[in-house]
Amino acid sequence: MSVANIANSQIGYSETGDNSNMYGKWYGADRQPWCAMFVSWCFAQTGETQKIAAQTKKGFSSCDAGLKWFAKHNKLVPIGDAQEGDIVFFQFDKDAEPDHVGIIAKNMKRIKTLKTIEGNTSDKGSQANGGGVYAKKRAYSLVLGVARP
Repeated sequence: MSVANIANSQIGYSETGDNSNMYGKWYGADRQPWCAMFVSWCFAQTGETQKIAAQTKKGFSSCDAGLKWFAKHNKLVPIGDAQEGDIVFFQFDKDAEPDHVGIIAKNMKRIKTLKTIEGNTSDKGSQANGGGVYAKKRAYSLVLGVARP
């Protein structure tokens, strides 16, 4: 099963109070922001954590550490070349730091939008710190970087 299919299978999962969730528990950092741990967990299910081992053998728990690691290893690709299974880092507040991360399900180039699957987001409230796994549509303008593991 592909990493995007694994991520898709998690849509609808919700944390239980105070950021507690299965991805943080698996990573060893429960009750912390967990969007990156969700991405790492999805790659672990395909046996590909070595491709994303930015912080530990399990992957990465920090968006900033993940983006810097992919940049250092020449794994960033132009947003127009993004494809299913790539990792996308988002910038919501203009501080030049990645705020959130997800997995690309589809690149809709014509309308400059990515379909993504993201953990620790919301369908209505906070986009960078919600309580569940959701499918999202994100404009290219929100993207800070795309990594191809």
